[in-house]
Amino acid sequence: MGKRYFGKFDRSLDTKGRLQVPPSLLVEGETQIYLLKGFEGCISMYSEESFNKLVDKLEGMDFLDENSRAYIRLVSASIVPMKLDAHGRITLGKAILEDYGISDKVTLIGVLDHFEIWDTDSYARYNVAHSIGFDFLAKGARR
Repeated sequence: MGKRYFGKFDRSLDTKGRLQVPPSLLVEGETQIYLLKGFEGCISMYSEESFNKLVDKLEGMDFLDENSRAYIRLVSASIVPMKLDAHGRITLGKAILEDYGISDKVTLIGVLDHFEIWDTDSYARYNVAHSIGFDFLAKGARR
């Protein structure tokens, strides 16, 4: 079983768009992670192992199905391998920040097999909107 990601971390990007990834979200010795389009406007980040499992799932989808094909195309086009520097930082860059509407204040959350990068204000709105129905969401998740 691979690494599991949990928790919430608030961070600021430096003037070069670099993000210091919390050590608990990194796999020891890993120098590359994968960025891709997440849900609700976030950026999903995967370790090598988790990314390979995701690619296996994508390859298992029916490319003849229009919805699956669209999803595969959108996700595949969004994938960006990111090198971690010696200090555990990644450089998101202007284009990525603009594409995802991310300011210099970000919130990282662990979501089991990967972690997500959110603009802090966007995550706060998402959290408020969905926390109200937490009990209902939990019931639906058990199906």
